Amino acid sequence: MPTDTLITLSVAVAGLIAFAVFMGRWEKAIKAGMATADHFRVKGLEASIDRARHEVHIFVEAHDRFFRAPLGHLVAEHTVETVTLAHEKRPRSRCRIALTSKRRRLLATGSYIACRDWAETVWTAVETGKTWVQLRAVRLPAYYAQHWADWEEGQTNVLTDRMNVPLPNEKAHAFKLWLDHHKRELFPDPAVARATWDQTCAELLRACQQQRDHHGNAAGAFETWSFSAQPSISYLVIEADGATYWAAGDAPMLEPVERPQFKAGGGRLVVVSGGDNRSFPLPKDRLIHLRALQHRSAFHIV
Repeated sequence: MPTDTLITLSVAVAGLIAFAVFMGRWEKAIKAGMATADHFRVKGLEASIDRARHEVHIFVEAHDRFFRAPLGHLVAEHTVETVTLAHEKRPRSRCRIALTSKRRRLLATGSYIACRDWAETVWTAVETGKTWVQLRAVRLPAYYAQHWADWEEGQTNVLTDRMNVPLPNEKAHAFKLWLDHHKRELFPDPAVARATWDQTCAELLRACQQQRDHHGNAAGAFETWSFSAQPSISYLVIEADGATYWAAGDAPMLEPVERPQFKAGGGRLVVVSGGDNRSFPLPKDRLIHLRALQHRSAFHIV
């Protein structure tokens, strides 16, 4: 048998043996952690699904407390920890100049060294063997809606609990497999969250418009609104006769705006009344309608 063939076969066999050893260790870690379908345990971490309370509980020994998230409200991210190491990229010829303290300082910063015997420092990311697991218990749909909402309320917190857990890579892999096994009931569905948010926003807008109808001025009015992540609504209507009303919150009540002052610019309409001022979106296509209503109703816009 040719020498090249023997070398190829030897490399293939060695690779298969290494792969089998790795898979054996991985499977062992998985079996150790997945004793039951709803329970996971490795040294330093224990997780279980409490169906009676509709929650997932995760106890971390290092934190000495339970992390809790409602089912369908858990977000988990795994990040493999790395450190950056530097090594010297030497020229082919043997260096004849001693490495002075100045050159050591230059190497430590990763800078080039202006010397014929030294080239540069090369930085390499090396895994430490540790994985950081970021656990988040999120409010829905606000956690996702913060990325597409028109504005954000200052006091809104999209998290109910959070914890960062360091684990050895093998244990983190096993934990991730357990989480993925239950992902349909543990993790939120962004599409469902968006549909829920859209439906709630439509109901808030409808509530404002139904209150408008009670004033008997449904036709020829100017409307504008925006939604927060919660969601809550910020709504404004200027009726055909110039009467102005606004509403805000997650249970909006339409209120008259007394002696309003209007300022338009930068795609926004600012309304000031006494000590209260609110800003509303003003798209270009709606600006034309607002100007036409202004001429008919004789209110002033700066």
